[in-house]
Amino acid sequence: MEGESFAALRQFLETAPVALRATRPLSPAACVNVALPDGPARFTMEGAAPALLAGSAQDPDFTLTLPGGAVRRITSLEGEDVGRFGIEFFKLVLERDPDLKVRIHIDAPASRLLAHGYLGVLAAGGLKVTWWLLKKGVKNPLAAIERLRGVR
Repeated sequence: MEGESFAALRQFLETAPVALRATRPLSPAACVNVALPDGPARFTMEGAAPALLAGSAQDPDFTLTLPGGAVRRITSLEGEDVGRFGIEFFKLVLERDPDLKVRIHIDAPASRLLAHGYLGVLAAGGLKVTWWLLKKGVKNPLAAIERLRGVR
């Protein structure tokens, strides 16, 4: 699969300084399915480096649905500020425009998400992400996971 969204996201995840910094805390077992306009893909940590591969994983930690506009927005971010990137990502989760709205379906239990290093990714965003999440009513990382699950 070499569609526009897949190619742009792959390039971003595998080479952008902000993506490399944000994914550093992830374990080699981390795996995310990504539903793109071009078809299914999966994000993994191949040899401790982020990789986007064609096709779905059997047992992902979670699944992201990324429409074309969201991919363009994510891949257009520049710099190494993981906090700014994290806020922009969460804004896409709250977006109402269907071409920008990122959907998240959590497939794994919270214990596996923590073991695979996703809390470290949140921590890499620092106080910027923490304050932004607090303003949105998310008090701690487990509350964020439950909010994303749709549990109130």
